[in-house]
Amino acid sequence: MPNREPSSTNPYRMSRRRISTLSGALIGSLVLLVGVALIGAAIGGDDAESWVAIVLYVAFGLPLAVGAVFGGLAISRWGWIAGTVFGLGWLTILVVVFDNGFGLFTDGEAVGPVVFDNAIWQIIGVAGLVVGGALFFVAGWLSKVPMWIGGPAGGVDVSRRKRSGEGNAVVPPAKRKSRPKPKGRSKQQRRRR
Repeated sequence: MPNREPSSTNPYRMSRRRISTLSGALIGSLVLLVGVALIGAAIGGDDAESWVAIVLYVAFGLPLAVGAVFGGLAISRWGWIAGTVFGLGWLTILVVVFDNGFGLFTDGEAVGPVVFDNAIWQIIGVAGLVVGGALFFVAGWLSKVPMWIGGPAGGVDVSRRKRSGEGNAVVPPAKRKSRPKPKGRSKQQRRRR
């Protein structure tokens, strides 16, 4: 159920207002959770280090992973797949980063049913980011959203949308022509009968 703004050039499935609201909520949650971690570190000292690490992991991991899923949904109805793969890759990379920074796990230690091996988790995380990024590109290309490699100012436009003769300007989709009303009796003539 696309939520496109009527008669606009918004190429996304969500309205600009919804995208702004979700982005603001995710950024707000990141700032709030970082604040909670800083307060926890100040109050708890060394005893609270593992809890601070978990809160920081959630602060930097969850908003980006959720944003990736919603970003994928804004592009395509199946874009959540790209967002989920990318988000899981990001969360996996963060596990490795936080392990290196806080020493939460050691190589060979069991983490649930999985044995933690730093190199394997790095490969899985990078693979998730690469595959998720490629799926985002495919979803955007199929959905004809504007895409550039190198940014819109000086990059290469790789979207499937029609372009006008001026640089990388994107031409909005043609508006539907209104159908002429059938010639027949007017409302006044119908009422008189």
